[in-house]
Amino acid sequence: MFSSTPVPPLHALVAFEALVRQGTAARALRELGVSKAALAGSVALLEERTGLHLFVRHTPVVELTAEGLAYYHAVAAFAHGIADVLHRLGGHFGTEIRIAATPGVARLWLASQLETIRASCAGVAFKVAVSESLSDLERSECDIALRYCHPDEYDDECHVLWRESLAVFAPETQGGGLRLRALSDLLANEPLIEHPSFSWSRVAAHIGLASLPRAPGLVCHDLYAILSACARGEGLALLPERLTHDMRARLGLVPVNACRLDAKPYVLLYSARGRARPVVRDCARIIVGLAAQLQPDAEVGEAGPQHPHTDPSA
Repeated sequence: MFSSTPVPPLHALVAFEALVRQGTAARALRELGVSKAALAGSVALLEERTGLHLFVRHTPVVELTAEGLAYYHAVAAFAHGIADVLHRLGGHFGTEIRIAATPGVARLWLASQLETIRASCAGVAFKVAVSESLSDLERSECDIALRYCHPDEYDDECHVLWRESLAVFAPETQGGGLRLRALSDLLANEPLIEHPSFSWSRVAAHIGLASLPRAPGLVCHDLYAILSACARGEGLALLPERLTHDMRARLGLVPVNACRLDAKPYVLLYSARGRARPVVRDCARIIVGLAAQLQPDAEVGEAGPQHPHTDPSA
């Protein structure tokens, strides 16, 4: 028969949650305001009461065993549940929401929206992490993830923030001359800058080429760096129009061809833990509403027919 194991002392759960969330003993000690011996004693008591081996190590940085990670998710859900209830009941109690976003979304859109999001979510502290991987979502290390992907690949409860199209851009000082040239000529003779999610090979395929005439001279995962390099005249850039709209306007980048390619949408995804928290769903509705205000480029209306293929490597 299974025995009924009492819940470990609250101080041990609090110490464990803080230690794992903070990532190091030093940061956990500063948050908790306890001695190193008290923290170690709480962790030892928790392992004794649960019969679990929770840590590979916890100094200088925390590394959990598989069962330790599973137990942490349960403890974190418990802690967030208490915080959410107190926050909902009012008073001075706050809670926390963790958002993970791709580097481009974080820098080019989310950063400018955080003040509005905070103002609309009183009593909620936000932690934003930059990540291109969905592993943080799968491990519930965040509550919400903002990603460039097909929504049906991951979550039937996700929200499409906006749909994207890709276009070719250059500095305004070069745009007039470049517009007079065929796209095949540009691909063969102009330096190209590429983000791995927005491949120039798609442009080549769109105009009937078997492959790119020349490889991109610069391949970079940082959209902000690509925008800056393009503005300096280092090459043509294939960019998502809506996400980069404001930055392109500031840098003076203009489209040099009527070609537009359909792209994957940017979407909001929930982690399993985030989906179960009403405060996270409220925050998600605010983010979706702000994204709806992101206007499509005027240039899209001037585009020719779009290519139906989407880039599977994005």
